[in-house]
Amino acid sequence: MALSRRAFLQGTAAAAWPLTVRGWQAPSGTHTGLFQHGVASGDPLPNGVILWTRVTPPATRNGSGPIDVRWQIATDARLANVVARGTAQAAVERDFTVKVDAANLKPGATYYYAFDVAGEQSPIGRTKTLPDRGMQRLRLAQVSCSNYPTGYFNVYRCIANRPDLDAVVHLGDYIYEFANGRYADPAIKRGVQPVAEVVTLQDYRSRYAFYRTDPDLQEVHRQHPFIVVWDDHELANDAWSGGAANHSADQGDWETRRRAAYRAYREWLPIREDTGTGIRLYRRFAFGGLADLIMLDTRGLRDRQAAENDAKTLADPHRTLLGTEQEMWLSNTLRASQGAGTRWRVLGQQILFSSLTLPGMPVLKTDLWDGYPAARERVFDMFDAGGITDVAILTGDIHSSWAFDVMRNPWTAPSTNGGSARRGPGVEIVTPAVSSPPMFSSAEQRMFAKLLQPLAPHLKFLEGDSRGYVLLDITPETLVADWNFVPTVTERTDRESRAARFVCERGSSRLVSA
Repeated sequence: MALSRRAFLQGTAAAAWPLTVRGWQAPSGTHTGLFQHGVASGDPLPNGVILWTRVTPPATRNGSGPIDVRWQIATDARLANVVARGTAQAAVERDFTVKVDAANLKPGATYYYAFDVAGEQSPIGRTKTLPDRGMQRLRLAQVSCSNYPTGYFNVYRCIANRPDLDAVVHLGDYIYEFANGRYADPAIKRGVQPVAEVVTLQDYRSRYAFYRTDPDLQEVHRQHPFIVVWDDHELANDAWSGGAANHSADQGDWETRRRAAYRAYREWLPIREDTGTGIRLYRRFAFGGLADLIMLDTRGLRDRQAAENDAKTLADPHRTLLGTEQEMWLSNTLRASQGAGTRWRVLGQQILFSSLTLPGMPVLKTDLWDGYPAARERVFDMFDAGGITDVAILTGDIHSSWAFDVMRNPWTAPSTNGGSARRGPGVEIVTPAVSSPPMFSSAEQRMFAKLLQPLAPHLKFLEGDSRGYVLLDITPETLVADWNFVPTVTERTDRESRAARFVCERGSSRLVSA
């Protein structure tokens, strides 16, 4: 029988290892205790899941040696039926973060977990493993762009309140690197630490630590497993493999900064870490034959962005957005998924895939797939060569809500009954920001949106004024996307409303308003 949210929050632990569920505190500087950053889980598999916490060393502690941490995972919220337990260490080398790969779990099951240091207990988290076969329904929350100084994380609170999710898919911009006061709303007085722009390893660690004191972010991590990938602001604005628009020579060597950002990201996020060298965040999650979630890194391995008027660079057939190794991996993964008879292929990636560049017009923004046309063509070639169908591309980054039918050349497609008449491999679903400023906040930007919609036959929905998230409800025959918006981010609320619903029937590669 499903456990109610109230019962979960009020649950107490087994007498053999007493645990309590403490209330949450706002990031007011009054945090005490060892578990000031909560708990989290992520990268679920059918037989395992990553468990995460961070131990804040007490001020009275001498030295910087490791701290012994106990963990346990159980099938009930009281932690009475423990199925695995063990010990780990919180060490200065990893900023005292703790990551446990809990294994030998049952597929498609809900679990509860907690940590303990010298008798002090963490909050109790809830997580889920993936089913290994026969999944009939999958529900994911799709989010991106959570900028602390521009609004409260009300979207996270709304998602935390949902008992029906299998996982949260975060598509990047989990933190922002800017200095205090830059890209901020002074009206809500949510400054960040450290106050300077984050550049060094300690800077990035400190920024993650500050974000993770937010009560709404802590609660959504406590309630649901996360599947994450980064975008640019976990590094620096408009980053690419060899630099960033927001990186200058006086900030030091870019490769040193990039390694620091990557290290802090892996320390502070509940992600299963690759043991190889270099950056590798792309990976696959198989949801019981119903859907394969294919997470892509469109940020850390790309070539430099071209200027909007640099036609020669834009036309270069060798330019890459994914990198050669990731492109090969994506092609093989798509073919394997299609060949296995998996119903849906869901691509979690950061930037707008569908074209916004009208024929004969300059590229509007080269940081998107529009700025890497040859790389996008190679992805379409993968779709065609492998007979890849029933694709849903999940996108974040642009602080607005969009829905597209994905097509190689949408501008030549005739329109029938308001829809794209030429069939492509699937659809694209773009989530709004959690708290970052909306894309269409000015009259000029709103006018652009009004002009674009009738010109783009593949564009089904566009709203650029709201913050929120997308709820994906996937069954063997349908994929339903609900855009849910919060009324404000200038004050705390857990109210939300559904603004749009679109349905893609399997085999149609087309979104229809519901």
